Amino acid sequence: MPQDAETVSDADAASDMKDDGATGAVLYRRADAAPLAGALGADPIVIGGRTLPTRFFLAPLAGYTHLAFRLVLRGIGGLGLATTDLVLASMLWSERRKSLDLVETCADDRPLSVQIFSGETSHLVKAAIWLQDHGYEAIDINMGCPMAKVNSSGGGARLMCNVEGAVNMVSRVIDAVKLPVTVKMRLGWDASMITAPELAVALEEIGVAAVTVHGRTRSQGFHGTVNREGIRQTVAAVRSMPIIANGDVRTPDEAFSMMRETGCAAVAIGRGAMLDPWIFRRIQSRANGEQGAYEPTVDEQLGFLSNHFSLMAQQYDDFACLMFRKFAAWYGSRLGIPEDLEDRLRRFESFAEFDAILNHIRVRHGERKCSVPTALVKTPNGPVEHW
Repeated sequence: MPQDAETVSDADAASDMKDDGATGAVLYRRADAAPLAGALGADPIVIGGRTLPTRFFLAPLAGYTHLAFRLVLRGIGGLGLATTDLVLASMLWSERRKSLDLVETCADDRPLSVQIFSGETSHLVKAAIWLQDHGYEAIDINMGCPMAKVNSSGGGARLMCNVEGAVNMVSRVIDAVKLPVTVKMRLGWDASMITAPELAVALEEIGVAAVTVHGRTRSQGFHGTVNREGIRQTVAAVRSMPIIANGDVRTPDEAFSMMRETGCAAVAIGRGAMLDPWIFRRIQSRANGEQGAYEPTVDEQLGFLSNHFSLMAQQYDDFACLMFRKFAAWYGSRLGIPEDLEDRLRRFESFAEFDAILNHIRVRHGERKCSVPTALVKTPNGPVEHW
């Protein structure tokens, strides 16, 4: 899967750039002139009037991209923009506790976008107004979630099946607030209904600040491989609106090859950030021309694990023990956690137990035998006794 990144001279990079007079953003030539490492990656980007320090973003991940995860990644460095977990619009403006937890933030959690979803235009509008009234900076509308419970209510990727309806919905949100509005989508519903290029063009016309394209269809879910050609066609279809590419980026090489092959303005990384929390720092180091891959020390790895849990505990108290368990399967391999201690992290029940496990990891760091992250190990469907 990893692909080699290429570099270009400053003169070559300049020939590929153009300035968007309306926003001051440095944008890149469409179609065949894709940006390369050392050119696109080294510059900040302006989206919706906000200057984002890097072009490498944290994609929203249901159940994972809460405040603690965003903060601990920001502490490592290289992260340009983070987006919250997707929030049901009606639950946000009605101020349900779980939704308020999802959008909890602080001064250090910037720049930030809040992702909302709904099949009801009026609900999205009310949520957007709520976000503006409560001081948030930007709104991202989800048109890419493949989950059945989201699609069945008319939200998520289902919106891509009706381009005109989707555009009207987003237009109503834009008219209701002064905040920049972005959209995250997939390539389409299935291989016979690829609507991303058409939809992106229409969204640019009504003033959407940027569009993120996950390079799979809804019918693919998270299976198969990302179709970079589909993302490239979406990039080529718009005039100057930034297209952010998303999907199957787990290494700096893959981030830069995504840029090179699609011509995207930025890259959003989701699962890759859980597999390697240092990915943004690694990418930005490469973009800045630094030699050698950044490798965190053992103390940094253990500090990351401790800091993430501590931040989660500050927000959720004892419930953090349950919430943190699901990260163990993603972190184990990268943080050098022996398999039996990773298993304990998936079952611990108290702060004291977490501290004890952390001390054991410190003593036994690097004893892990399997280099494949547990989260990527495929298991059969059905009851355990049938495995």
